Amino acid sequence: MAHDELWLSYHQVSRSNKPVTAQLIELEFQNQKLVDLEDVLDHLFHQGFVEARYRPVAFWENHEGQRIHGAHVVEDLLKNGTGKCSQTALHLVIADAPSAVWFSYHYLHNPSASVVTQRIKLDALRTKFELIAHLTNHIFASGYLAPNLRTKVYWQGSCGRRIDEHEHLEHLLCAGDGISESACLRLVIGRFPFVHLRNPDVLWRLADRQTGHCCHRCSGPCSPCH
Repeated sequence: MAHDELWLSYHQVSRSNKPVTAQLIELEFQNQKLVDLEDVLDHLFHQGFVEARYRPVAFWENHEGQRIHGAHVVEDLLKNGTGKCSQTALHLVIADAPSAVWFSYHYLHNPSASVVTQRIKLDALRTKFELIAHLTNHIFASGYLAPNLRTKVYWQGSCGRRIDEHEHLEHLLCAGDGISESACLRLVIGRFPFVHLRNPDVLWRLADRQTGHCCHRCSGPCSPCH
């Protein structure tokens, strides 16, 4: 017996801290049958249930989190129990925001120390991560760095640009900073010795040499240097 309904739920990364919305979809709409998951996806966008701008970042997963291709026939999924009830609803994942941020620790006065990279999953925590300041606070609140180092840290982008605490994390991620291990943000630990220089760019170049960063100062968010 053919099925005529499919359960799905919306999993929007930017709303990961809010309840998931479920929906029951009729597989026949205006005398047209929704045969595969691509048909279902087209239907959802045509009906305006999901904004068209999210089409490039929308994909399917089953209720166990396994990726499912759009060409998968809906009837076959239902026969296996997937999407047959709200408990096994298909997940429509809308990756409208980065789900994680990558950064590395750089100890300024201990050049021999190994550079350690860390990933924080933004969708797995209930902590607010709107500004770089929120990320800094989370690092110290989690005990990753000792409290006495709080006044001795600052951020740099993957290209060495100084990042202020008030900058928006989402803007940096969208610009390519912190999106992967090879393009991670840099948390620099330690202060530069005070040097009286008329040209501040010279001080920046000295700092870049000490931290191993590219020797140019970027004026805005930058992508990884090659």
